[in-house]
Amino acid sequence: MLLGIGICLTAAYWQYQKAMFYQAPASQVRHMQGTFLNQYSHFLDNQTLNGQAGYAVITPFQYETDIFLVNRGFVGYDSRDVLPTIQAVTGEVTIEGQLKQHHKPLLLNNRLQDPLKARIQFVDEKYFSSITSQAVSDEIFMQKSGPGLLQAFPETQPYLSHHRHQAYALQWFLLAICGGIIWLLASIKRGKKNA
Repeated sequence: MLLGIGICLTAAYWQYQKAMFYQAPASQVRHMQGTFLNQYSHFLDNQTLNGQAGYAVITPFQYETDIFLVNRGFVGYDSRDVLPTIQAVTGEVTIEGQLKQHHKPLLLNNRLQDPLKARIQFVDEKYFSSITSQAVSDEIFMQKSGPGLLQAFPETQPYLSHHRHQAYALQWFLLAICGGIIWLLASIKRGKKNA
């Protein structure tokens, strides 16, 4: 019973932490001044916007001594056999957006080569580090305005809000209390029998 109570309290704390995470303010809008490395632009496959299939354009961006991968937004296509043409952004520019963590998806075979070299199935900063010969940040800069922006992706809301996580935390906590009451009543009953 004590083990079950401990598990319920741990789950309640975990759900409470998740609720606090969703209540945290969204990452602040940032500005970066630098240059796009247009020759390393790639097209992230399997993207949709307003029902249209297309790509997210990922272009490395030299910001001071660091390189960030910039998601410049959505571009549709007419044929998967030819990549869309996007205009290069030259010179030093200032862009605005948000830095976001990205996670490499679980793939059964990540060695498959796309016939179109600039088309990628996932963002891998190690790959971009190898082609640029410089370390690339593991965060993606989601561009919201500035030169080079295509069609910006809308902000996505999390599937579970902080209210649901708070409710789950309360449920786990109440289960722990119920377990404690049952354990206490069983102990009192057993004590009376022994007496």
